[in-house]
Amino acid sequence: MKYNLIKLAFLIVPIFCLGQKPTVTFLDELSKKPIIGLQIFSENGSFIGNTNLLGEFELNIQLLQQGNINKILVYNTDYFSLEYKLKEVPPIIYLNKNEVVQLKEVTVTTKKSKEKYVLNGFFRSWQLVNGKLVKYGDGIVNYHVPYAEAENDFSTGIKSYFTAYRTFKVDSIKQKSRFVSISTFDEYLSVSSIPKNDMLKRGKKYYSVKQVKDNLSDIYEDQKKVGYVIYDKNSELVEINTSKSFDGDEAIKILFWKITGSYTEIERWSGEGNTRHPSYLFNSKKSVVKTKTEGIYNNVETITEIFIKNEIINNENKPEKYKTILDKDRSFYKSNYWDNQLIKHPLPSEIKLQLINVNEKKNSYK
Repeated sequence: MKYNLIKLAFLIVPIFCLGQKPTVTFLDELSKKPIIGLQIFSENGSFIGNTNLLGEFELNIQLLQQGNINKILVYNTDYFSLEYKLKEVPPIIYLNKNEVVQLKEVTVTTKKSKEKYVLNGFFRSWQLVNGKLVKYGDGIVNYHVPYAEAENDFSTGIKSYFTAYRTFKVDSIKQKSRFVSISTFDEYLSVSSIPKNDMLKRGKKYYSVKQVKDNLSDIYEDQKKVGYVIYDKNSELVEINTSKSFDGDEAIKILFWKITGSYTEIERWSGEGNTRHPSYLFNSKKSVVKTKTEGIYNNVETITEIFIKNEIINNENKPEKYKTILDKDRSFYKSNYWDNQLIKHPLPSEIKLQLINVNEKKNSYK
């Protein structure tokens, strides 16, 4: 029992420091500078952690193997992904930038709207229970974003139009009522909107920032370090990363029925002025959840990512065919949009393999 709880705790907490040795350093191939915040996943799609401010990640192979992890996948939206077997990870890894995402922002103008512009995004989400895939979904979405500043973070005026998506679930998960299944209470596929303001602006009442060096600052909440923020040469925020863990009474208060948990959020921003917008959003939520059987717990993890194309479209015309609400129990697509998207944004290997064992929900496109 003690071992199982330790194992659950290991899987729950994002691992920024796993042990004293070995330490793996990730560097940009051209500049030889450290890659901060590089995401580390297990092969089954579980989020392990990020590289630190020196581009380092301390890899405790024995501890990872105790969690049935044999490979790691490393990626960042700016770099090509790499996957390694644990025992074959070199001490220094150089990553090449993905030239596709390094292109300057493009503005596509038809009849310019005075009120809104359009962003195109690819999203995906998956849920693991005790390391096994139980839900997966991905799709294409148009976000219609007002030029005007949002006065209320919960009512930004951003509209979402889902033009294609697919969703998978294992058979053991029974479909809920139509009302509940499409609600926002389920963390899986929570992509109904994107923020108008970055995390620091939204959480300015709770966060304080302490500069580490010219373009880098640490973020604190109640005097506890919870992440970092990176700025560009014009002091504009380009990346923010926060991670929080909850245990005991705090977990019960915040997470209700969950006895422990952790949240990790990453935002990358681009653009300027009234078209400043997120270019990448990442969310990992982990929790240990009590089951109906006394003394038995489930380790639940939900990952959600939104990749936003580096393109501003000055035309707020609605797509020809779309859904305004993403139905988590139906697929909706006309063509295999995912073929190209999953080449640009590879999945952890075990996620791809496990998709064979979960069933796609009926395609409702007509």
